[in-house]
Amino acid sequence: MKKKTKLLLPLSILSILALVGCTPSNSNSNTSGDNEDYGSPYDYNDPIVVEDPTEVVVDENTDEFSLETSDGEYSKNGNIYSITKGGTYTASGKLEGQILVEAGDEDEVVLELNDVSISYDQDSPIKAVSGSKFEISAKNGTGNTVTDNRSKKTTDVESQGEGAISSDIDLKLKGTGTLVVVGNYNNGVHTTKDLKIQKLTLKSTGYNNAIKGKNSVTIESGKVQAYALTGNGIKTEDSDLSSKGKQRGTISITGGSVYVDSLHDGIDAAYNVEISQADNEVPTSITVKTGKKSSVYSYSTFKADSEKGLKATNEIVVDGGTIVISSSDDAIHANYGTALDNGSKGTGNITVNDGLIQVAAGDDGLHADNTLTIKGGKVVVTGATEGFEANYINISGGYSYIYGTDDGVNCSKKSFNNCKFTMTGGYLDVAVSSGDTDGIDSNGDVEITGGVIVSRGSPGTQGSGMSTGLDVDGTCTMSGGTLIAFNGLEKAPSTSSNVLFAGTTTAGTGGPGGGGGPGGPGGWHAYGGSYSSSYTFSAGEYTLSGGDLDISFTNDYVYGSFMIYSSGLVSGTSYTLSRGSTTVLSWTQSSSSQTIS
Repeated sequence: MKKKTKLLLPLSILSILALVGCTPSNSNSNTSGDNEDYGSPYDYNDPIVVEDPTEVVVDENTDEFSLETSDGEYSKNGNIYSITKGGTYTASGKLEGQILVEAGDEDEVVLELNDVSISYDQDSPIKAVSGSKFEISAKNGTGNTVTDNRSKKTTDVESQGEGAISSDIDLKLKGTGTLVVVGNYNNGVHTTKDLKIQKLTLKSTGYNNAIKGKNSVTIESGKVQAYALTGNGIKTEDSDLSSKGKQRGTISITGGSVYVDSLHDGIDAAYNVEISQADNEVPTSITVKTGKKSSVYSYSTFKADSEKGLKATNEIVVDGGTIVISSSDDAIHANYGTALDNGSKGTGNITVNDGLIQVAAGDDGLHADNTLTIKGGKVVVTGATEGFEANYINISGGYSYIYGTDDGVNCSKKSFNNCKFTMTGGYLDVAVSSGDTDGIDSNGDVEITGGVIVSRGSPGTQGSGMSTGLDVDGTCTMSGGTLIAFNGLEKAPSTSSNVLFAGTTTAGTGGPGGGGGPGGPGGWHAYGGSYSSSYTFSAGEYTLSGGDLDISFTNDYVYGSFMIYSSGLVSGTSYTLSRGSTTVLSWTQSSSSQTIS
């Protein structure tokens, strides 16, 4: 009886291509802040919506089970088939039992699945205990199921396999067919060594973890769905060095579509998370939902202690692809100072070189315990407590859009005695909700030498001393680039001679450079006195143009003041701030500090 395989993908190829197609090239990065057309290439008011994937359904094969090989050897004891020699084996039909790999240390075993349905309630249905490498291949056009019918694990039993597919040797899952794995005992797919996935359409559900490779997990292509009912979606455990000096613990995704739905962390690496876009491959697409934002949340009343989207004990590097995360905790998180098995400690760094990232988080959007670096691509935080948080935040390229219910960007001192925000290029757009919220808040220093920043304090027609576009506890310097702020700055930057100022705000006795605070050329200190402005900046799409400046952005809320510091402002040049086709402000820059009235 030939079986039918029903397959619906979590994200259409056309959708993925559309998302990746709007990623800017590195040539759009701005290091000087001048002579760049910084439009808004991505509207974060219209976020990417990823629907839960339709169930991958594989009809059970009820044909008589068979295991065939032309170059291997196996024995049969009741319903257990023991493979004892390297070679290629083809399984088909229905088996209520186990395929057990007990090959020699140098043997490589390939198990081809040809419309097979395997279930077992005494141990792992497919289990490899010895051999060199174990490869499972779902043949083209076939639908295959592996179901672990043991009761959920309550204690460690050394003789028991940890997953529905369990391997103590390197494991590769591949093929152009479909494989559905159900791990009712503990994990769905489990190996104590390296795990690699290629081309396969895989749906793996684990009572604990959906997919676990203790040494590493690599997804190169295919369509992967991972559901973790009480644990993590994709997980590694070891962080030591192999006998050949290879670092263990990394989760690497270089192609294909990956959908993770988990109660705990979505992707949890004992060392690094590395995401890229391999050449000539289907675009890398990763979707993660965790905690209360997952579909498995109602499965268990067990409270997860960590519900992050991507988490690494050492470092996270994104070099390409599309990543969409909805998490109850931090969306992307790297730990600092955690002891690793290799004798070092976690660096706590996150680096974005390219790609499109969109996150909605119950806590921080991107949180690096040490350094967050944005060099390219696009990062969109549609909602988070704090959009970016790290000790050191370095932005040199790309486009970043942030909406935070607390500070949009926060440089903290949680891991070090000092912290710093540095902007040398790129585009940063920050908005926050009402309250004691700042667009950018540094508990240390701020240095701006290039790029474009649009930062807003708390919404409303008047600013608040507790909410501004920029709050700096340490030094604040600017020698290049453009800083646009709505509803004031708590500390104006100290500027070089090439950076000019224009703004609409006045502050009573604490006006520009006055007694209300350190101010600066044309600066306004939040606590400087009474606030007044004759302008109201309503919600809408804005364009600032004139000279070499051409900057566009969107305000979702009403603001009461506008100011700009820029090395693109030139004395004697006229500038216009427009909302749609309406001119809101126009002025001719007459000096280093221009009050618009």
